[in-house]
Amino acid sequence: MEVKAKILFVDDEEIILSNVKDFLEDTFDITTENSPQAALELLKNEKFDIVISDFKMPKMSGADFLSAAKKLDGCMYGILLTAYAEKSILQQMINDNLVNKVIEKPYKLRDLRDSFETLKNETDEEIIGATTTLKNVYEKVLTVAKHPVNVLITGETGTGKELIAKTIHYLSPRRYGPFIKINSTAIPETLFESELFGYKKGAFSNATQDKAGKIELAHNGTLFLDEVGDMELGLQAKLLRVLQEKEVERLGSNKVMKVDFRLIVAANKNLISKIDEGLFREDLFYRMNEFSISLPPLRERKEDIEAMFQYFMNKSCKELDIPSLELSKEALLCLKQWNWPGNIRELKNAVKRVFLGLRKEHFSGKKTGIEEAIEILKNGILSKELAFSEVEDKIVTCILKHFNNNVAEAVEQTGISKNRFYKIKETK
Repeated sequence: MEVKAKILFVDDEEIILSNVKDFLEDTFDITTENSPQAALELLKNEKFDIVISDFKMPKMSGADFLSAAKKLDGCMYGILLTAYAEKSILQQMINDNLVNKVIEKPYKLRDLRDSFETLKNETDEEIIGATTTLKNVYEKVLTVAKHPVNVLITGETGTGKELIAKTIHYLSPRRYGPFIKINSTAIPETLFESELFGYKKGAFSNATQDKAGKIELAHNGTLFLDEVGDMELGLQAKLLRVLQEKEVERLGSNKVMKVDFRLIVAANKNLISKIDEGLFREDLFYRMNEFSISLPPLRERKEDIEAMFQYFMNKSCKELDIPSLELSKEALLCLKQWNWPGNIRELKNAVKRVFLGLRKEHFSGKKTGIEEAIEILKNGILSKELAFSEVEDKIVTCILKHFNNNVAEAVEQTGISKNRFYKIKETK
């Protein structure tokens, strides 16, 4: 049985609370309060996955309420509803990790539900698979989640390192604290230090206001550093000091702030080799690697492909509001024949390509016809998501496999040139 996400909704208007509760109670475990003070009393003894509050309320603003709620450690996410607050106030609240999302008024109840679903899915995406290797990974996750140690996750690109990091966080005692992520390769090297450590107004030419860094925002939660092997040496030394001293300074500031966070790092490169090459600090490596988890590539767990593809396909069907679809034996065969160099990320993108161009009207209780299939492939090729030769090769491969690699029978049954089948056989 699915566990419903716990939501606390705070607004001083009773009619709004009544409408929200009626609309959402079938999907979520929702509690409503018309007084922020009463809501804070509730948060002293009860924890919620999401707390959402109106901004303008008598005696206490939504900003002050969410700030107090975060200090009570009573919620995982905070959402602010507002038609009044200035952008500078909202930005500062987000930077200070007081709110995770701002929704402008007027809003539709459907939009609220979708926002809740999005936040819920961040913590609910499943680790799918039944292979022994993956079971060992999950056992490690369960073991390390409850212990306050730093974790190194290794694996090829697309193997699900961030999902594992989130799972550790949400199974840990820090699950009601923030999960802050930063990718070492996604931010220019010149900006990475300020993103990590934050800065004081005037620290450099574009520093027009104080800004908290990712380390500071991760206080009482988890900091996830992706692609840590690409971090430059000078920054490695500063990070090591933070881990040793449990304190951080914003750039341009002399104020030292104590920080308490768990560090989870991910790398798709061999950090030992980088240490040997003088590109990664050995002392930082051992400080980060108090516990390690290695994720297998998808080509080593092909028996999980069907379950994963079906999972992503079901999610797409739900988003498009269409009946659930099932993989054919031929399609599954094609999936298992591919080596998936991009791993789970590539598989997930493959599902998106399948649904590219699909609309609800394509499904009126009948199977997708040849016209719809052609439209999907055409859109994929035009958007450069698919190569025509790749589509053709895979179709011919599936047909040949269907006839147990018997070219003569395949030619007889399909009328396709035997040279086309032999071309496929030669490339294997």
